[in-house]
Amino acid sequence: MIKRFILLSALVLVFPNSASAVSLRTADGFEIGEQVSNYQYEEPGVMNVKGVKLGLTGSVAMNIGDVLYVAGDLRFAFGDVDYTGSGTKRNNPDRLWDLRATGGKDLAAGGTVLSPYAGLGYRTLLNDLRGTSSTGAIGYRRNSEYWYLPLGVTHRFKAGRFSRISTSLEYDYLIIGKQTTYWSDVGPGLSDQVNRQKSGYGLRLSSAYEIKNWSIGVFYYYWNIEESERNYLSSLVYVYEPKNNTSEYGVQVKYRF
Repeated sequence: MIKRFILLSALVLVFPNSASAVSLRTADGFEIGEQVSNYQYEEPGVMNVKGVKLGLTGSVAMNIGDVLYVAGDLRFAFGDVDYTGSGTKRNNPDRLWDLRATGGKDLAAGGTVLSPYAGLGYRTLLNDLRGTSSTGAIGYRRNSEYWYLPLGVTHRFKAGRFSRISTSLEYDYLIIGKQTTYWSDVGPGLSDQVNRQKSGYGLRLSSAYEIKNWSIGVFYYYWNIEESERNYLSSLVYVYEPKNNTSEYGVQVKYRF
């Protein structure tokens, strides 16, 4: 997968020619892409997981009239991550899906175009720590789900007759989060727990060099989620999801049909 990503990236640079001058509008059509990223999830003072992830993306956009557009995109990222907390545990499967629908408007500003947008997103991540750590601690699965409101703007300007630079900055408002902890993986007498997360936000930054059908660029994703609600198992015993943050940065290449 990594070798294929490098090959696709090289093709973008070797074959940059296009049949027509580039437009600064949001591009109509379908787009697929590949990513390589460095990923880290941390609960400060408690635990962290780190690893390299590979990603596959798909998106569609459609212009409406002269300035409006609607879009949708899907991302799947996967990789094995290393755990540090109650001991250490390497090569744990990590799987993420992110589905979004957005709409916006293209606004000409001199020789550039600004495209503010908003929408609705759903993100789910399954981290599988089943097995035992270096200290003998028993691991379990954890599934994080976020419903969020993406609010962003894309800035585009020409880098030449057949190319442009596109940069996006986005704030993600957490509507609601749900953390499912599969305590039953630890022992048959334990019940799975679901904790609601009501406070948090995300940030996204990406920039790409684009020609008619190809683009290559970099991205950074970040989430900061506050402590969840507590589930009381008795008057003195409760479970909750600690405050946590996630950061991910990488490179990506995309092809537009």
